[in-house]
Amino acid sequence: MTGDLRKETERETGTGTDLWRVILAPVIWAAHFLFVYIFAAIWCEKLGRAASLWHVQVAVGGATLLALAGIALVTRHLWAVRARSLTDDDFDFEHNSPEERHRFLSHVALMLCALSAVAVIYVAIPAFYLTSCR
Repeated sequence: MTGDLRKETERETGTGTDLWRVILAPVIWAAHFLFVYIFAAIWCEKLGRAASLWHVQVAVGGATLLALAGIALVTRHLWAVRARSLTDDDFDFEHNSPEERHRFLSHVALMLCALSAVAVIYVAIPAFYLTSCR
């Protein structure tokens, strides 16, 4: 019985959470940040200070939904990795094993996903409060 549980929770060293999955959510946030501010800056520069921001609001809304969907997909995958490691009821990080390293990285990546989702929302807020480029 314990052998089956051990097989369920153990993973090989090369699977689980790697560095790319840890930084993917902040990369999505950074891309969203750059798109929103560069798009708004170009829009206001081309159309002048009195230009309406309605088209910018639509673009920012779409980019925000796309970024949040990407972060949600990353979070879903990381949660699946984290959930597999919760089956053994061992929450102590005592040993330097591949399993504990994957659990730690998945926990860090989940926290970065939450932070990135909040950051995406905060980046989008000004676009919906402003009505013109002034």
